[in-house]
Amino acid sequence: MNRSKVIIVLFLIIIQLNVLFIGALPSTNQQSIIYVDGSNSSGPWDGSLDHPFKYIQDGIDMAQDEDMVLIYPGIYDESIRISKSIQLSGLEQNTTIISSSTSAEFLIVDTVNFTVISNLTFSCKENERLDIIKMIDCHHCTISQINIESQIIQRSALIVNGSSNLITNVKINGRFIYAGIELFYTENNRIQNNRFDSCGTGILLFRSHNNNLSFNTCVNNTNGIYIEEGNKNHIFLNDIRTNNRGLFSSYSILNRIEQNNFIDNDEQVRFTKLLKKGFLLPNTWSNNYWDDFNGLLIKPILGVLYIPNRYLIGFFFPCISFDLNPSKEPFIIS
Repeated sequence: MNRSKVIIVLFLIIIQLNVLFIGALPSTNQQSIIYVDGSNSSGPWDGSLDHPFKYIQDGIDMAQDEDMVLIYPGIYDESIRISKSIQLSGLEQNTTIISSSTSAEFLIVDTVNFTVISNLTFSCKENERLDIIKMIDCHHCTISQINIESQIIQRSALIVNGSSNLITNVKINGRFIYAGIELFYTENNRIQNNRFDSCGTGILLFRSHNNNLSFNTCVNNTNGIYIEEGNKNHIFLNDIRTNNRGLFSSYSILNRIEQNNFIDNDEQVRFTKLLKKGFLLPNTWSNNYWDDFNGLLIKPILGVLYIPNRYLIGFFFPCISFDLNPSKEPFIIS
């Protein structure tokens, strides 16, 4: 067995153990592996180890549910659509690069369950203000070990619509003016161990409920985390630093915001409440570390209450919430 095949065998063992740990793709059938290698420019192409496809989409089109599409290192200039329950994995994360030069989203995952996407880098070249990865009506899917980077303006790096998905070990760095990860009408997702750098908002929750955000790092963004009409989310053990604003909560209730680091943000936190039935219940702030707080007991958190008016824009009045048990030391988050 040559060195390339040994590497592939070891990779497959690791990826299968990872899938078992995550709990995705509960296999009942024999899994096939379909290979893609952009350097195979002259063919033949049948998706085998000896004759891999040149294009990723050809491998996806051939795959059946529960199959794996395994991609060799290289730069792949194409837009991709997945509408089946497969694994799409690069052989080496930093050198398996998808860099589309078209004006379409790089990767669309449409109406699937138990799909896994891992070990890839997405690098943006065209200034089209795109969403790089878009998950539409997806459930129990996993995105892990992904880099998304851009030196030019784009919209969002990753949009998640669906439930019970896991986004982990994703690094997003670039001029994503809307968000690094945008949760859009979602629930029960886990956003864990990711890094968001230099985005409009690191993590945006729009009308998304019961999600778990933990062990993420949000640095150098306009907003580290932004919750818009999102309820009952658990936001804990995140490192939120050097943003224009650490966290913004707008018309959102019953979120638990606990054991996070708020460090060197221009404004640590801001919230707005709406004087309307169903919008007045409080969020819970507890045991967060605030580097600008020198008090002994409780940390005040400033916000505004919006009172709508039938004829005018409405009125804003200052209001206040509290972290009743602020931490005296920052948490170690890695």
